[in-house]
Amino acid sequence: MTADVVDEQAKKAQDEAENTGKVVAVAAEVPVDISEFTGVARDFDSMRTLTAEAGLISSGAQTSYFFPEGKFPIHYPQMPAWRPLTMSSWWILMLIILALALAGVQEYLCQVSLRDVRDHPKNGGLWKFKKVNSLSVAEYFTWQYAPIMISVFYGVLWQMSDFEVKRLEPFYQLSKKTGATAGESLNMDYLTFLSFLVPLRALRHRQYAVIYSSLGTLVASSLVPVLQSASMTMWPDEKDRNLGDWKAVRVEPAWSRALSACLLIVAACGGALMYAMQRKSGLQSDPKGIAGIAAMATKSHILTDFKGLDQASLPQIHKQLRQRRYILHKSSLWQGEYIKSKEKIHEQGSDPRPLMLRMWAGVPFIGFLFLFTIAVPLLTFVEETGIITQTLPWMMTGIATVIRILWNTMNSDVRMLQPFYLLSLRHAPAKTLTLDYAGTNPLWLPFEAFLNGHYLVMLVAFGSILAEILTVCVSSLSVDGKKFIPGFGGQNQDDDHDGDNSESNDRWNTDQTFRSFWWSFILTMFILIYLISIALLTYAKRSQKFMPREIGTMASVLAFIHQSKMLFSFIDTEKLNSREMTKHLEKSGKTYALGWFQGRDGEDHLGIDEEEISSAYVFGKDWTEGRLRPGRDLTWEVY
Repeated sequence: MTADVVDEQAKKAQDEAENTGKVVAVAAEVPVDISEFTGVARDFDSMRTLTAEAGLISSGAQTSYFFPEGKFPIHYPQMPAWRPLTMSSWWILMLIILALALAGVQEYLCQVSLRDVRDHPKNGGLWKFKKVNSLSVAEYFTWQYAPIMISVFYGVLWQMSDFEVKRLEPFYQLSKKTGATAGESLNMDYLTFLSFLVPLRALRHRQYAVIYSSLGTLVASSLVPVLQSASMTMWPDEKDRNLGDWKAVRVEPAWSRALSACLLIVAACGGALMYAMQRKSGLQSDPKGIAGIAAMATKSHILTDFKGLDQASLPQIHKQLRQRRYILHKSSLWQGEYIKSKEKIHEQGSDPRPLMLRMWAGVPFIGFLFLFTIAVPLLTFVEETGIITQTLPWMMTGIATVIRILWNTMNSDVRMLQPFYLLSLRHAPAKTLTLDYAGTNPLWLPFEAFLNGHYLVMLVAFGSILAEILTVCVSSLSVDGKKFIPGFGGQNQDDDHDGDNSESNDRWNTDQTFRSFWWSFILTMFILIYLISIALLTYAKRSQKFMPREIGTMASVLAFIHQSKMLFSFIDTEKLNSREMTKHLEKSGKTYALGWFQGRDGEDHLGIDEEEISSAYVFGKDWTEGRLRPGRDLTWEVY
C-alpha cells in the first residue's frame, strides 16, 4: 500500500469520525465502526466477552483508530481543558508584566545613576555616603538585598509554571486531533531530565510550550540573579577608598543593560508560552499519581501494547510502542493510528534510578558542595584568594545558582520516586496511588511531606528553599572578611557605631555592615552544611535499585499495571479528581505493593497490584525462574 493511499484512507476515516462523532477503526483498508466498544464496554465482565485476555479488548496489531476532535457537540461533548493555576492565562500574564516592570525599573535606575554621575563625577550615584552605617536600614536593605531577593522570588514563580508545563505536556500531545507518537507522549519525561538540557529535548520533538517555559525559567532563575548581583556596585573600588571620602551606590550600565535584555527575553518567552497554551489539555482534572493514569486505561485496549514489558527498560518499551500513535479521548487513553516508524532506538543501561540519584552523579555533586563549603571561608578571609571574589563579585552568586539547579533536579527525582518507594516496601495505603509530589507547589511541598510523614522528601524540599536563600546570602560575601573580625577592622568598629580610624582598610570602606556580613556568612555555611548532610542521607536512602526501570513516563506506569487486578477498582473513575479518587480507593480498605503477582491472565507478572502479592521485587532477580507451577515443563535439574 503506497503512502498516498494510506494518507487518503486515514483522511476518510478521520472525516467519518468527525461527521458521525464515533470512533472509527481501519484494518485492511476497511473502515469499521467500533463505537459499541466505547459505549458498552464499561466493566471488565463485559470486556471479558470480547477477548481472551481479561480486561482487554482484542484488536488487530495493525489496526488504526480515528476519533472525533470534539467540534460537534451533538455527537461529542466539547473537549475538556483543565489546567493548573500556574498555567492559566492570568498567571502567565502576571509573569510577563513583572518581567517588563523589572526591566523598566532596572533601566530607570540605570538612567538615574548615569545622570547623577555626569552631574557629580566624584560622588554621583543612587545614594552617596561616607560610611555604610550612615544609610538607614531601609536604604541599605533596598540596595543590598531587595534586588537579589526579588529576582530570586521571580525565578521561583517561573519554576512553578515550568514544572507544570513539563508535567502535563504529554497530555496536551495526546489531545491533538490525531494524537501523538509514544516518543512525544507516553515515553516523554522532562521532570527527571537535567533542566538546562530540557529545551534541546523539547526542540527535537517540536514541543514549543516546553521550549518557551524552560528557556524563560532558565533565564529568570539563573541569569537574572547573577546579572542583578553584578549590576549594582559601590564606587570607588575598595582599593581606592578612604574612610573619610564619599562613596556611592552606582548601577553598572553594561551589566544593567544585560539584565534588562534578559528580562525582555523572559517576557517574550511568557508571551510565546501564553500563545502556545491556547491548546486544550483534554483533562477533566489533575491526573495525579499512579491512580490518575490507571483510571485512563480501563476503557480502551491500550494495555495490549504492554504485553511482555513487565521488566523492560524504557528504550525497550519505546521500541515496542513506536509503531503507533496514541490519543486521549473522553478522559481515556486509546490506541490511535498505526504507523511504520523507522526511528532508531538507542539501547541504554538498565539502571532504574533517576540520573541525579546515581552514585556517579552523586559523588561529584557532594564533592562540589564540600569544596565550595571549604572555598567560602578561604575566598572570604584569605587575602590572596579573596581577590577573586572582589574582582568577580558575581562569581559566588553564579556558583550558588549551579548548586540550586542541581539540587532542584535531585529534589524532583526524590519527590517523583516517593510513591514507588512506598510501594516497594509493600502494604502501602490507598492514598499512595494518588500521591503526586510532582504537581505540588514547591513552597508548600515541605509542609505537605511533613504532614504525610515523608520526612526525607520534606528535608530535600526544604533544601530547595534554602538553596534559593543561598543565592541571596553569597551575594554579600565578595568582601575582605578579615575586616569584620573583631580587632581587625579598625578602632571601635566591633559594633555599628562610628569610629575614629581613617585607614583605607577599615570595614566601613566595604559595602557590608558588621551584622549583615556575619549573618550572611553564618547562613551560607549553615545552608551548605545542611545541603551536604541531606545529600548524604538522600543517597544513603534512595540510591538503591528497587525498581526494574526508570520512572517519570506514563508508559512506565502502564507497563506496571497492564495485568493488575487492581484495575477493577478504577472502572468509571476517569473523571474523579484526586481527592475523590483517594476516598473511592480507601473505601475498599485494600493496600498495594510493587512486586510479583498473578495477573488477570493467570500468569506471573511484575508490577503494581493490590495485596497480597506473591513476592517483593529484588532488582536483577526474576522471581518466576525456578518456581514450579502446574503446566510448566521443568525438570528437577532446572528447578
